[in-house]
Amino acid sequence: MTIAAFDPGLLSNYEQPKYLLHFQWKNSDTKIYRYALVEEIDINKIDDRLKLKKDEKGLTQKEIWEKKYQQLTPTNINLK
Repeated sequence: MTIAAFDPGLLSNYEQPKYLLHFQWKNSDTKIYRYALVEEIDINKIDDRLKLKKDEKGLTQKEIWEKKYQQLTPTNINLK
């Protein structure tokens, strides 16, 4: 559960997609996590229940990120 003032349930209040979202995950966490829009996917190209594309099935979220998005991340970032 996040503790930031931003409530993801309120995304429907925005008319345009957000490019950056920020979350703080725990009260004891001293970091804010920034999530960036990296892809727009046609509805018919993703499993609407699992939110996975055909080439992502069977992969963990981390494996999908490493395969598709890691190269977009600055090299000086330390992700666990």
